Amino acid sequence: MRERKLSPVIRVNKEKCVNCHQCISACPVKFCNIARNEYVEVDEDLCIGCGNCINHCQHEAREIIDDFEIWMSDLKRGTRMVAIAAPALEANFPGKSMNLVGWLKQLGVKAVFDVSFGAELTIKSYLN
Repeated sequence: MRERKLSPVIRVNKEKCVNCHQCISACPVKFCNIARNEYVEVDEDLCIGCGNCINHCQHEAREIIDDFEIWMSDLKRGTRMVAIAAPALEANFPGKSMNLVGWLKQLGVKAVFDVSFGAELTIKSYLN
């Protein structure tokens, strides 16, 4: 069976990268950066997509891979999806987080789960 890879979330422009390693110094997951001869690659299976490398790259060699259009077309084709929302949703959209949840459901997302629900299940398992 073939090992499934994670979708890449950060792209490196090899022509702009000067191998200065600012991206590596800013990255909380150092092992996801592969320093090669001419540029620094990203191992998408280790990258957490935090964006620190993008913010610290003075040469604009790193960018976010935006797959919003692909996501929307998948929804329109009827691909079944669920969304996982962090508690930060309410912090970033105070009093309006349910509007976003409603919009997702209107688009065709089947359910929206709070990521902290997994933490509650883990604690219950530990206690049992």
